[in-house]
Amino acid sequence: MDNSKTYYEILGLEKDASEEEIKFAYRRLAKKYHPDVNKTDLNAKEKFIEINEAYNVLVDPEQRKIYDNAGYNPQNVDFSDFFGRSNFRNIREILREMSGRNNRRPDVKHPPESMYI
Repeated sequence: MDNSKTYYEILGLEKDASEEEIKFAYRRLAKKYHPDVNKTDLNAKEKFIEINEAYNVLVDPEQRKIYDNAGYNPQNVDFSDFFGRSNFRNIREILREMSGRNNRRPDVKHPPESMYI
């Protein structure tokens, strides 16, 4: 995506656009740039993907709120709530489950759990 354009600019909308306006703009542009309809324009596919990305974010109220607060830059997103949850599993547990090594073999001596943390 062109980082100089916002999702609102891609769809040709103002920041306070309603959900109906977003849907209408998306349908109009998707019809215009759909790769099956617009086979002569080589940039139509990229433009269509850009339009879909903008629509998917702006039509979802939660994603739109995050986008409005943080902008396009993924570094601006706050993940503190995600990692701060008490039910977040240890990365070791996840890797053990993936490798199928949930049960330790008694004949192999493993380092203490806190050694690598």
